[in-house]
Amino acid sequence: MSEARDDQRETPGSSDETFTGSTVVSMVFNQILDAVHNGRLQPGERISDSEFAERLGVSRTPVREALQRLREIGIIEASASRFTRIAVVSPEQTANAMVVWLALYVAVINEVIPTVPPEVVAAMKADHESFISLLSTRDMQRIATANAEFFNHLVELSQNPPLRRGIQSVVHVVRLGSLHLPDQIDFSALSESQALLVAAARDHDRAAALGAMRMLGTIRVPTDWGDTPQ
Repeated sequence: MSEARDDQRETPGSSDETFTGSTVVSMVFNQILDAVHNGRLQPGERISDSEFAERLGVSRTPVREALQRLREIGIIEASASRFTRIAVVSPEQTANAMVVWLALYVAVINEVIPTVPPEVVAAMKADHESFISLLSTRDMQRIATANAEFFNHLVELSQNPPLRRGIQSVVHVVRLGSLHLPDQIDFSALSESQALLVAAARDHDRAAALGAMRMLGTIRVPTDWGDTPQ
């Protein structure tokens, strides 16, 4: 993992300090989350609060608090006196989190679509094109990151802090769980829904945006490990 000073960029959906506590806790939270989403920390990998404290140049207290926050949103698993590790998100957990994310994102659509500024539409279009270009690589971590960055643009426009926090609490589980599902995700439907959402944001068309979300809702997420490739 890089030192704190080398990674000041924000992970989509995780920069709200009211969600992670103090500035130091927020920094540690984002550092660990970024390492998870970029594959530097793998599902099932054990982690040490003292090791992270030393690497980041902070005390163990904010590291422990950040790990607790990550545990609350399902990214960390812990067993008293046994282990603390990156969660292995099951297909059922992914499917359940996706249901919640879709419901909350519809609320974002209803709030922000009528007022999306041109610069956000341009950023969404650029991220959509980046997402499309990555599909041939089959690099699920990069694909999941591009997808999250695309959808996060509208979340950032929301003036509803509880809504933003609700999405933050499930989107990371969806991202982590999707890494196991490269052969189950309907990338065609996902790509088309992104394109529809860009057009809807450009035209301030709430009905079209909700149609894009209905298309997303047709993507089946398996709920059993037996449905996923071994």
